[in-house]
Formats: sequence, C-alpha cells, structure tokens
Amino acid sequence: MVNKNPGTERVLRLIGLLRDEYGSPHREGPADPLDELVLTILSQNTSDRNSFRAYSSLKERFPEWKDAAEADVSTIEETIRLSGLSKGKAGTIKRVLKRLKEDRGDYTLEFLMEEEHPMDYLTSIKGVGPKTAACVLVFSLDIPAFPVDTHIHRVVRRLGLVEYSRDRISTQIELNRLVPDKSKYEGHLLFIEHGRRTCHARSPNCGECVLSRECPRTGV
Repeated sequence: MVNKNPGTERVLRLIGLLRDEYGSPHREGPADPLDELVLTILSQNTSDRNSFRAYSSLKERFPEWKDAAEADVSTIEETIRLSGLSKGKAGTIKRVLKRLKEDRGDYTLEFLMEEEHPMDYLTSIKGVGPKTAACVLVFSLDIPAFPVDTHIHRVVRRLGLVEYSRDRISTQIELNRLVPDKSKYEGHLLFIEHGRRTCHARSPNCGECVLSRECPRTGV
C-alpha cells in the first residue's frame, strides 16, 4: 500500500473547500506565451489595471515584437510607464526579445513546448523570475506549474502549508512539490481569489473564512 503525503492530502482538501466557496475557475484558452511573459513582467509590483493598460500601450505602439526589439529601451520605458518600475521592466523586455532573436531567429516561445527544462530557459534571462516563468508555463503552454504571488504566499504561510519564514521562491518550490499537476492551475487561481476576497494582508476576514477551521490562527 502506497502511503499518501499528508501535506498533499491537506492542500487538496483546502482546494476543495475553496472550490465550494468560489466555484471552479474557468480555464481560458492559452494566450501566446511571449505575450503572457511580457504581461507578467509588467504586472510585477503593480495592479492588474495598470499592467493591462501598460501592455495595451506597448502593443499599440509596437504591433509586432520585432518593432519593440528594434526600439530604444528608453522608448519602451516611456511606453510602459504606467506599470511602475518601468526602467527595469523595459530592460527585461529588451533582453527577452534579444535572447529569442539570438537563440531562435524569431520572437516566439512556442518552442518551449518541446524544451526539456522550459523553466530553466526562462529564468536564465535576467529579470525573469520563477513566478513569472511559471505563469507562462501554466497559462500559455499547459505545462503544470504553481506560481506563487504575494496573495498565495501570505495565505499558505498563514495556513501553515509552509514555514512562515519561507520566502516566495522556496514557497513556490514546496507548493509545486505538494500540489499534484492536475490541481496546480485550479489551486493557484483559488488561493489568489481567497487572498483577494477574504485573507487580506491587513484585517483578514477570519470570521467568514471558509478555511477557518483549517487555519492555525482561528482553527479548533
């Protein structure tokens, strides 16, 4: 008889409770992976609204990625200023495009479907971290991954799924170990939803939390 991992059993129970509370997330059709990568870069340390507005401005100014690749980094920075930290993000976008042109002769990430270690390839580009890379894998390439953003990091530490002292990178490694591949997409979105709607950074709504009995803060 195979022993089940109690951590995996618990995280699946939590995902089930969140599904009952918020519903099963609708799975969107895959976005172009390079589009997804750029949008995720723009989303770092800003709101969804500002990142989408910055992305729209970028695509309006540069309809094709080769146009952005040929532009000065200062022009890209000016175009995405709404996203905040635009100097660093513009530099990362330029490095991504330059790397793809050098490696593949084109501006595409579709080849990652056949890459043995797609996460390693993406994170080898300066400015592309594990969370950003995992978003590209799970949302655009249908490759199982569990990205950890600030909401998820907060929620899973409060729940005791990982030690409270863990940073986001080590938390992402642990959750990718605990959560089965078939549950990574759903679990990622449900934990984000819970962080946004209930388990707030300040004044979490513990009294109405569907996970309260599972949480060391409030559980019995």
